[in-house]
Amino acid sequence: MPRHRKPARLWLEPERRSRDGRVTEAAVWKIKDGKIRISTGCHADNHAGAEAALQAYLAKRHADAEPVRDKAAADTAIADVVRHYVENRSDRISDPDLLLYRAGRLTEFWGDRSLADIDGRTCREYAKWRGSEPSARRELEDLRAAIRLYAADGLCRENVVVTTPGKPQSRTDFLTRDQAAALIWYLWKTREKQHGRETKRFPLRHIVGFVLVGIYTGTRSRRIWTASFEREEGLPWLDLDGGVFYRAAQGESVSPTKRAGSVRIPPRLLAFLRMWRRGPLVEGVRRPRRYLVEYRGKPSDPKKALARAMDEVYGEGHPYVRHTLRHTCATWLMWSGEDIGDIASYLSMTRDVLLKVYGHEHPDADRDVGLAFNRRAGRRKKAS
Repeated sequence: MPRHRKPARLWLEPERRSRDGRVTEAAVWKIKDGKIRISTGCHADNHAGAEAALQAYLAKRHADAEPVRDKAAADTAIADVVRHYVENRSDRISDPDLLLYRAGRLTEFWGDRSLADIDGRTCREYAKWRGSEPSARRELEDLRAAIRLYAADGLCRENVVVTTPGKPQSRTDFLTRDQAAALIWYLWKTREKQHGRETKRFPLRHIVGFVLVGIYTGTRSRRIWTASFEREEGLPWLDLDGGVFYRAAQGESVSPTKRAGSVRIPPRLLAFLRMWRRGPLVEGVRRPRRYLVEYRGKPSDPKKALARAMDEVYGEGHPYVRHTLRHTCATWLMWSGEDIGDIASYLSMTRDVLLKVYGHEHPDADRDVGLAFNRRAGRRKKAS
């Protein structure tokens, strides 16, 4: 019986050394498809680039091929299911690169298996292999969606169940005003050091706008650091003339669970953003910023730099991450005692989620029940 051919996948060709131990050729990712070997040109540390090359190769190979319809699960390669999902969904989400990365992790583990290999045991093996239950859960949710799309398009006739790790409890850590001020001051004043001496460069100042917009608006991270001061296709827009933060790009299809409604910018934040927009003074000349979080003229994700700054400010073992800024905004707004519906709308969050996660922070939470102790604690209510 002929051996079942494995689907195209990535293979890391080891580095080559000369007889004296010098590296002559660095390790490089290659696409392995039967007897075919194609170099991606990506070195060992560029797995994301190699995965993009693999997906492009698969798309090209299958472009002219007529798909086989109504297949059994055992005859359906998981790699083909994931590829089909990426090809048909990447243009409908806000971060196609992130989808491509998650697809790469799925194909890395499942690439040589069929849909018949998916069950509770192998899903648990994936979570263990992944080493992070939240990451495994998100990627297995992608796999589940990919299988459903494949079946809906008439390419597989069997139902396959994907099980995911339990959803972790929501993190609701928030910053106090003093903690927020300490972080902003650290980002503002820290100078670059070279050879043990401070220079005139401030390498963390570009993150200040990210922190302030996060605390003042509770916007999700990616929509902050990609925001532009000019109306630009595919990016959120900070309209400083109208005083509105358009958190979703024009025409963007936003997931119902990741709402991104426009919000009026608070006056204090608007004043800061207008100053921030003017940019730094370099040799007597202003260099206006095009993006809120800008590094070398492009939007820059401050995730790693902000995490290191938080370690410096709050010490090791602190519970804070960049999403803490959204929790901080929600918590402070609940403390204000404003209308629950208005707060939920401002945060682009449903009222039910707001009450579930932050309801206990509102001053009116359980007020009527608590007052019952003053009026009739320990006494039975008389029957009417």
